Amino acid sequence: MSNPFDDLESDEGADDESESDVTPVREEPAVAKPDPEPIQEEPIETDPADAGPAFEYSEVRQKPIYARGETWDEFEKTFRTTIAPQLAESGVVDEETREAHDALLKLAIEQPERVAEIMLEARRQS
Repeated sequence: MSNPFDDLESDEGADDESESDVTPVREEPAVAKPDPEPIQEEPIETDPADAGPAFEYSEVRQKPIYARGETWDEFEKTFRTTIAPQLAESGVVDEETREAHDALLKLAIEQPERVAEIMLEARRQS
């Protein structure tokens, strides 16, 4: 079997070096450089009025919330008279329903004992 590179001619006269004159290059083993320390940046505080909704609609998981009509009416009244004006004081006038529902669930998570009390109270009154 012949060498497939036999037909390649060397550039005679270009270099007077022969294969015996060429010193092989010794490759150094690759050494992993440590990653630079990540820079801890202070979170940039955004004006709520300019920020838009707290999260995108694509992050929503829709579940029905079942409540009595009088409870919904009271919530909507409270939202209009207390919550929305407080948001407006901070420049937020485009609140989304998903934000209110998310806040309600977070409040229930923070105060589960109070949720249980309200539920028990409602059963006692029925």
